[in-house]
Amino acid sequence: MELLLFIIAVVFAVTVGAAVVALGTEYRRVHSAAAGGQAGDQGGGLGTYEFAYLSGGPRRVINTALALLVRAGSVRLARGGRTSLVSGAPRPSEPIEQAVLDTLGSRGGSCQVEAVRRTVADGRAMSGLRHRLLGMGLLVPDGAFTEARRLHKRLLVVTFLTIVFELGAVLTGVSWGTLLVAGVASVGGLITYLGWKRALRGAVTRAGNEVLTSVRAIHLRGVRPPEAGLILGVGIPVALYGLSELGDPVLEEELNRQAQSQGAGGGSGCAGGACGGSTGSSDGVFYGGDFGGDSGGGWGGGDSGGDSGGDSGCGSGCGGGCGGGCGGG
Repeated sequence: MELLLFIIAVVFAVTVGAAVVALGTEYRRVHSAAAGGQAGDQGGGLGTYEFAYLSGGPRRVINTALALLVRAGSVRLARGGRTSLVSGAPRPSEPIEQAVLDTLGSRGGSCQVEAVRRTVADGRAMSGLRHRLLGMGLLVPDGAFTEARRLHKRLLVVTFLTIVFELGAVLTGVSWGTLLVAGVASVGGLITYLGWKRALRGAVTRAGNEVLTSVRAIHLRGVRPPEAGLILGVGIPVALYGLSELGDPVLEEELNRQAQSQGAGGGSGCAGGACGGSTGSSDGVFYGGDFGGDSGGGWGGGDSGGDSGGDSGCGSGCGGGCGGGCGGG
């Protein structure tokens, strides 16, 4: 009986080990297959919104656009998260920014910011941005991790069965050798499963990580060139590190509070029509920062936090467009 239990423990250990190896092999295959295109240019030809997508996905892109548009005076952000078009604002050259303005225009010029996010995340401008990054080998294609995720679930199953066997072995009073083999397999399988759980959320390829590392070495967190313009002073910092780099607690708080308060189904009405629309694809893909990081390590600075703006009034963050909006509740 003792020998049989030891053999079973060894079988479990081999099965867990094989699942770990298969998962690692599949993950490397996916990243190798996605590493073609122009990925070796280390960020050459990429701009603010490409960096934002790689850093935090669609939500980071839209937050960057909103921050730039508000600071430029093209959009007004009122207390409570309502965004409005500013009359006479110049037409932006960036498709994402134009998509934000078009979304507001189609809703009578005013809408809750979360409705803007949902619409722009599913729009043509965002799809075009994503397809460009896919073509450059900086993003992993949709569905590429299907097999890896299946192997990941298999690893969880065999690890769970190993733990059950180990508990049963303890109750039967088997030798320490059997418990040691089963214990090493179960602990190793569980640690590996948790580690790969984060890695499989990464939609950014190794080349994409290298681009971000290169760009972040130039644009350091919290460091802005003297008299920096909107792009260098607002766009790039927010794109790379999140809303915490706005340098404006009031604006940061309004954008974050709306993102948190909408949560599950808490939508608000829009002027001139229903917010309606899609559920927002921005939560369906995972990236660094805003969406839980990827295999390249945490990039930090998601678009969260920042409650310090409080009741200090409009401040500079509403970009001259607050009017009576900030002053109200």
